[in-house]
Amino acid sequence: MNRPKSKPNNPKYTLSNIDIEQIVLMAWGDTIPFETIELEYGLTETEVRKLMRANQTEKTYIRWRKRVEKRSGKSSKHATLSTKTSTRQKY
Repeated sequence: MNRPKSKPNNPKYTLSNIDIEQIVLMAWGDTIPFETIELEYGLTETEVRKLMRANQTEKTYIRWRKRVEKRSGKSSKHATLSTKTSTRQKY
């Protein structure tokens, strides 16, 4: 899927509800690194965090952050640290 490289805060590009749902699913996925989200949607890790905070309850967001922070090494959400990552979506 070829997405525009522009950031969602660009007035010419806005995320649809489907895009937001896909990003949330990708962010929760253990084998999908932040770099894949950035390639597909142009969102950095910080922007994904903001999107997750805005589109989930506070309790769910905190649970997600703890889960992401707890992972390191082989199970990291960063492609360079993980051996299980993929550039393809797997949910």
